Amino acid sequence: MYEMVIIYYQIGSLEKPLVYIVFYAINIAFFYACLQALSYTLDGTKVNYLGGISAYLGLLILFLIIKAIADHSLGNPQPAFHNPYIYIKQFLPRNITRGVYFTLLAVFYCSAKYVAQYKRKALEAEKRQLIIEKDNAALEAQLIKSRNAYLQQQINPHMLFNALNFVYNSTQKYSDDAAQCIWLLSEIMRFSLEEAGPDGKIKLDREVEQIENLIAINRYRFKEPLYLKLEMHGDFSRHKIIPLILLTLTENLFKHGNLTEVSAPAVLKLTTDETGQLTFYTRNLKKSKNAHPRQRKALGLQNIRLRMDSFYKDNYKLEINKPGEFHELTLTLKL
Repeated sequence: MYEMVIIYYQIGSLEKPLVYIVFYAINIAFFYACLQALSYTLDGTKVNYLGGISAYLGLLILFLIIKAIADHSLGNPQPAFHNPYIYIKQFLPRNITRGVYFTLLAVFYCSAKYVAQYKRKALEAEKRQLIIEKDNAALEAQLIKSRNAYLQQQINPHMLFNALNFVYNSTQKYSDDAAQCIWLLSEIMRFSLEEAGPDGKIKLDREVEQIENLIAINRYRFKEPLYLKLEMHGDFSRHKIIPLILLTLTENLFKHGNLTEVSAPAVLKLTTDETGQLTFYTRNLKKSKNAHPRQRKALGLQNIRLRMDSFYKDNYKLEINKPGEFHELTLTLKL
């Protein structure tokens, strides 16, 4: 349109609409053909200079031939009847200039497109890098929390102090029970200080041994009998687990449960199957007055969930139910 306006103001008249439709259709087609040649040259891992130059020269020759045909069909090539040289001399500079003009337009357009694509890819790469850095920071923070939780995930000192006090009094009387309790307690303390393997896990049967030791210690602690049904099934020596998870859940059973009612004994079930599926289930009466702060109880479970999230992600499920006067806990885990 801007070219037609310039021609009109310079000459004062315009050609028939068909002339502009045909010639501008040729120019537009040449422009897009140049874009295709540039894309063919630049796309890919290696720039195909020879192929691009050959394709462009072929397009330019085709462009000139089509322009010449259009000139003969719609124009007024009278000089060609008298002197073909004059026609060629007038035709080539004008149309080669037009071809170069639309070639430059295609080059600028293609350059702008590739710059925009490069900028978009750079922004996307920067965004991906920021996401990776954010994820790494989150993982690092999660690892720090998991390590801190592991340090906090020790056997409750209150229980140990009570047991040691009993051991002390009993030892003075040369009690066999006291000696046995000392041995059980030393086993648990030795286990809590053991280093896990490179994968952060220990043998499952070692954790099961400490559960049995902890149950035995608590039977020694209290004068009144404790009513607890213990069921364990499976080959625990075949599997590994992160330490102190099951032991801490067992400790919570004694710390927050009432095990003195013969009509409502507590239940502890631990099973593993051949596929490595572990199920840990406890059920106990709630204590009427819990001497331990609720916040400390919540912290223990929170640390367990944090450690399980770090090691097992979606391969575990920890459920807590409180039907009536009872408290139930179920942990299912893919070892």
